[in-house]
Amino acid sequence: MTTTTLNKTAGSVLLAHTQCATATITVGSAVDVSTKLGPATAYVKMGRTIANALTNNVRFRIDGSAKTSGNDEWAPLYEWQSANGSTAASKTTLNDAACDAGDTSFTLTSATGFTAGDLVYLRETGTPANSEWCRAKSTSSNTLSLEEALTRGHTNGIDVTDLAEVFAIPFDVSGQVRVRLVVDTASAASGQTVDCIAWLVTADSANTA
Repeated sequence: MTTTTLNKTAGSVLLAHTQCATATITVGSAVDVSTKLGPATAYVKMGRTIANALTNNVRFRIDGSAKTSGNDEWAPLYEWQSANGSTAASKTTLNDAACDAGDTSFTLTSATGFTAGDLVYLRETGTPANSEWCRAKSTSSNTLSLEEALTRGHTNGIDVTDLAEVFAIPFDVSGQVRVRLVVDTASAASGQTVDCIAWLVTADSANTA
């Protein structure tokens, strides 16, 4: 009996943490996949920055290219849109001066509208890369308990919003030389932004034993 093991590259940046303004097209980094095998997965996260509903959902697109350069060589591989962008979110602020990495709960100024199962976005504007997505397990008064511990500590008073979204998009890179992510907020309402970040996992080689 033989066993095949894939060697992978984890966490290639498709899009650094970016505040995607309304009525813009945000183009992520082109990632070289010329030496990669077939299977890959893009992990895309979106956080709401305001409570108001967007006029339309945010659109996402993964592009592939047959060439190592040229802006005219991109073609769409996969397209989708957010599920909750056109629904009003709940927004409050963190009211917990001791919110640290490893905590499994934190206190909000108001937990109204936050429910178990919500994907919650803690938005750090001072150092945006320190923002975090976490999933609510339960609420009690203004305390939000989490399914898993926080990865990072957070600044007291930052905005906290529900209805965040995360997507895992599997696709094939065997026919691509490079890939990229595009975030399209062109049809969202004026003045409304979302924050997005995206990573790519690819297979580099396969060992058979």
